[in-house]
Amino acid sequence: MNALPAPTVPDLLLGPLRPYAGERVAVGVSGGADSVALLRALLLVGALPVAAHLDHALREDSAQDAAWVAELAAGLDVPFGTARVDVAAVARRRGANVEEAARRVRYDFLARTARAHGAGVVLTAHTRRDQAETVLWGLLRGEATARGILPVWGRVRRPWLEVPRDDLEAFLRGLGQAWREDPTNADPAYTRAWLRREVMPVLRARVPALEEALARFARLNAEDDAALSAQAAALTLHAPLRHQPLAVLRRHVAAELRAAGLAYHAPHVETLAGSLHSGTTRHLTLPGAHPVTATGGRLHLGPLTWPEPDFTLPSGWTRRTRQPGDRLRLPGGTRKLSDVLTDARVPREERGRVPLVVDAGGAVQWAGLNPPLWAVGAREQVGAMPATLHAAMGEALALAHEAAGAGEVPVGAVVLDATGQVVGRGRNTSREHGDMTRHAELAALREAGATVGPYLGNCTLVVTLEPCPMCLGAAIEARVGHVVYGAVNPKAGALGGVSDLLAAHWGHAPRVTSGVRAAEAGALLRRSFQAIRERERGGAEE
Repeated sequence: MNALPAPTVPDLLLGPLRPYAGERVAVGVSGGADSVALLRALLLVGALPVAAHLDHALREDSAQDAAWVAELAAGLDVPFGTARVDVAAVARRRGANVEEAARRVRYDFLARTARAHGAGVVLTAHTRRDQAETVLWGLLRGEATARGILPVWGRVRRPWLEVPRDDLEAFLRGLGQAWREDPTNADPAYTRAWLRREVMPVLRARVPALEEALARFARLNAEDDAALSAQAAALTLHAPLRHQPLAVLRRHVAAELRAAGLAYHAPHVETLAGSLHSGTTRHLTLPGAHPVTATGGRLHLGPLTWPEPDFTLPSGWTRRTRQPGDRLRLPGGTRKLSDVLTDARVPREERGRVPLVVDAGGAVQWAGLNPPLWAVGAREQVGAMPATLHAAMGEALALAHEAAGAGEVPVGAVVLDATGQVVGRGRNTSREHGDMTRHAELAALREAGATVGPYLGNCTLVVTLEPCPMCLGAAIEARVGHVVYGAVNPKAGALGGVSDLLAAHWGHAPRVTSGVRAAEAGALLRRSFQAIRERERGGAEE
């Protein structure tokens, strides 16, 4: 065959292929104009292509396409790989439509061919027309992200997504190169053919630059999607998801579902992201009868896990799950356990799995929620066996009360060593010293450093209020292993209350536990600030 001199070929075609010069690549070659042009153009830039043809067995004469491509490859002295798969049968077995089954089977075959020939990448000849049709179909289906065909997907590369189909045909005619036309491309029973023959011409008559506009739309959406997906990937386990934009949450949900190997549709993602954003509870069953729950600002991709008692049960107390008539005595009065679980946004399907501890009379004393819930007076009956963090937060709260009594912002902190012993204490003394760096955490860390040493990797910082950036930075510098806080800091919280500094890479990232005795810490803050405001109003009146 006569080759057209490379300099006369438009750079729009050859430019994206030059990075593959001298490289072994697998090329999907159906026999159509797009794939034949890609094969010929790769040879012009000095690439080492392997022609890979999959016979989908969807037409009686499909074997003729395979023979044609084999003859083309032989004439070009190009290695050739082929296979025949009954795609219609595969679609029936998988419960998928033929087009989707064909796509999956085709990419599996291309990957196998690439491995067999030592090719590092797979190239496909998708053009701007394919991109425009894909974007339009995605919009019609209501897909969450209209990013179209990605230029890079695993080892697959699509270098011609910006190339018009007409340019390829002109290139082949200049070469005197024939190609095959697949009859199914004219069958409107197939979505792609319907769009190409019935829909696109009508739109193009009104909008001549339709393909270019849709391809640009796809490119810009792909760039936006990449940026938002990067934000979603940076979310840490402790980051409050309710503070994230819905666009980020949708990508977070989709990434979590993909990582778990779960099938889903755009409405599933939208529903779960909306639940995370609002803090409500939604329970969905994904394709394959897989349960997924969003509750309390967290996503659960299987049955929820509930805390088990971490204390020794007093004599006569037992662990069980709920029974009709269960009630729980709380500071505001005794309530039905069913109402408590509803308020805690426990999915109906999970309420029978929540661990309970009841006394000898059957009264509920403890419920294994997140965090666990104690009945009034129950913790005192457990005696010297409360959870370590609860006791440590109690000491931090006592220090916070001291700060409140001195007219300071009521924050207290303690540092525990590896055995759970307190090795550092501190309370806020900023007003007393006229120094806004006199935070409780810094005082506790200094005292712990003097006892344990400068690095506190085996220590736990327990503080009543979410640390600010300054205090979190000090904890990171000291290599604190675990940070525990009570109330969220909506003004300067560095662990998600305002920003999530641990989303950046500082060389060390402590484990974080939030919400320990948060109600007590929050109530103390509210009372203290109310008292400060009243004093300020009284001073102004005088």
